[in-house]
Amino acid sequence: MKKKWMAALLSLTMAASVFTAAGAKAEAAEDVTTLRVVLKGISMEDERQRVWFDEYNKALAEAGIPAKLEVVEMQSGTYSDNLALMLSGGDIPDLIYFQGGDQVFASQGVLEDLTPYIENSKYVKDALEDFQKERLANYPYLLFVTPALTPVPVIRTDILEGCETAEAVLADPTIDNYTKLFEELKTDHEAVWGLDGSLKGINAMFDQAFGLTTTWIKDDSGQYVYGRVSDKSLEQLKYYAELYKKGIIDQDYLNANWEVKENDFYGNNTAIISGNQGAVIDLYNSNQKAANGDGAALTVLPPAKGEAQGYLPLDVSKESRGFAISAVSENKDLAFEVLDFAVSGPGRVLDLLGTKDADYTEADGKYTLLPAHDNWYANFFETFQNFDLEAMDPETPYWSDAALSSAELTAKYSTMDNAFVIPEEHIVNWDAAETKAAEFMADFVIGNKTEADWDAFVEEWNSVGGAAVTEYANTVLK
Repeated sequence: MKKKWMAALLSLTMAASVFTAAGAKAEAAEDVTTLRVVLKGISMEDERQRVWFDEYNKALAEAGIPAKLEVVEMQSGTYSDNLALMLSGGDIPDLIYFQGGDQVFASQGVLEDLTPYIENSKYVKDALEDFQKERLANYPYLLFVTPALTPVPVIRTDILEGCETAEAVLADPTIDNYTKLFEELKTDHEAVWGLDGSLKGINAMFDQAFGLTTTWIKDDSGQYVYGRVSDKSLEQLKYYAELYKKGIIDQDYLNANWEVKENDFYGNNTAIISGNQGAVIDLYNSNQKAANGDGAALTVLPPAKGEAQGYLPLDVSKESRGFAISAVSENKDLAFEVLDFAVSGPGRVLDLLGTKDADYTEADGKYTLLPAHDNWYANFFETFQNFDLEAMDPETPYWSDAALSSAELTAKYSTMDNAFVIPEEHIVNWDAAETKAAEFMADFVIGNKTEADWDAFVEEWNSVGGAAVTEYANTVLK
């Protein structure tokens, strides 16, 4: 009888324990706040992303962050347009990824000032590079803890090593030495420079050499003038026009897009293209080796040396893309914790490597990338802060030597720009002036305009809005 009574008591005790545990779990689940996040190109209809976000939410819980992310589904079409319609309609997620179109919402008070959150962060504040700190000081609404998205020029290593002028260029990359290299390369290529509709790629090599060290430069009177309408720009355009006449610049560059530019490069029709340092250069390197063998691995070319030396100056007026927090969110602190976690050690592994056993494996403290990782892209940031690159299996490094070299050279040859956020009352003027400048530069390079047309162009540039913005520039630049 006593045994039966004890068994019954034990059964009741276990049942109560199960009930209590279940209640605790339910209570814990109620304490977890769902944060809505909208990202470009991400949908939970994609099983790969669904699995990854499940893992990310588990990692948040393990880190003691009582939040889980719910991805907002976006309609097909242009992301920035659809996002603007959603926000304007009053549907404002807690976390918002912008790739343009953010200024209007910042001016309306929709976006939270991130300054105090960053100051009190565990990880973000130590991960920011100097140019990012400047951007946040000027525009504290977007956070993007990622290496500078700035283009650097690359060439196949085997082709460069076959050039007699290579050694001179790498040792002393003057404009004259680069010109000699281009002329040598032209003998085996349809064109040397592959561009995609604009001159930005080649400007990455030559802007600072021609003295275009910032967007706004001082003239002889000490006043700021727009670099693209300065005498320095005229000298650069004359040089480009000569390269175009010799066939060194792709004769059809104005009609090319990024896909044409890259295919011509892999097909050896062109010898040099530019791409954003880091991830893009890593992709170019992989594709070039796949198309032409391991000897076709890329070499990053240094910027030309002239009046100055450097790649395109980094715009520090604001981030062009990044994450914002809704100013009307009831969970702003928690939303920032989610972003801060993305920069922590566990957050970096998830963000950079993807899903374990699908995109990578881990053994003995080493990470080995799987083939599926080739098309994995970080959902938050691409910083290596708090991520040990030495923990990567040498057989599957996270970045190729070319990509690492691009990052090193960018750090060495980066300078900060003095561009500023154009205020709303000048945006129309600035757009008109920028359009006029781009049209003239293209016409000059292909030979439709000459030096004789320069003064008329500058006058027209001023009349369509350039003068108004220049006047404003001289009130904000010191």
